[in-house]
Amino acid sequence: MTKYLNLLTKKQFKVLFFMTVIVILYKALTPSGGEPWFNFVHGDKLLHASAFFVLSFLLNRSSSSIEKRLRNMLSLLTFGILIEILQSFTGYRTVSVGDVLADLIGILLFQLSYSLLKLLRELKRKNPLKKRP
Repeated sequence: MTKYLNLLTKKQFKVLFFMTVIVILYKALTPSGGEPWFNFVHGDKLLHASAFFVLSFLLNRSSSSIEKRLRNMLSLLTFGILIEILQSFTGYRTVSVGDVLADLIGILLFQLSYSLLKLLRELKRKNPLKKRP
């Protein structure tokens, strides 16, 4: 799977990240069309978590040191809070602490997944299973 992740350069991941930020910001600040595909209990929270999982992935692929990962997590959480603040000025969107929590969950789920994958890769590298004859 990692060979597919290396098809894009860090710079290309950054461009993709910023394009995704623009799309998410646009969708967050325009009137909701009441999309029927997520009209279930807390469906919007699932969208928030998914969006910030993807943003975390893209940002991580463009900068991957642990210091940058921590900075990226805080930056993305700040972006989620900014979205809520901007929504308060629209008149047709409401501020929700639950949305920020869903953003944080998406960020943390990616970081947990990424850390577990790195750990599994490291364990496999240190102790590969030997093929039996």
